[in-house]
Amino acid sequence: ELVEVEDLKHIEGYSKRRVEWLKEKVLKEQIWNKPLALDDKHALVMDGQHRMEVARALGFKRVPAVKFSYADIEIWSLRPGKYEFDWKMVTERALSGDIYPYKTVKHRFPGDLPVISYTLDELR
Repeated sequence: ELVEVEDLKHIEGYSKRRVEWLKEKVLKEQIWNKPLALDDKHALVMDGQHRMEVARALGFKRVPAVKFSYADIEIWSLRPGKYEFDWKMVTERALSGDIYPYKTVKHRFPGDLPVISYTLDELR
């Protein structure tokens, strides 16, 4: 479904260089071909931190997303020993604005995210 960009919330940081690269790729191709993965209660971005920032940078009003119940998603730390958490802890931190560092939280979704195709005009 299409969701409002202004409602999206990060759970972890992102790479500004990766955002710039992805923005140029999207502008060159003129297609948005991967949805964000969100929790269904708070619009927390479980997958797509960089796509979220590209959407903001390009002034999009909405982006395609697939929503999941966070309790049903497998989650783990890419920095074990430094960060240990469950989905409730990630949610609490994200809602408070205290997001995890880039490349900390990893999710496994039930199946692959769908391949989509939206023109950039459809998202403005």
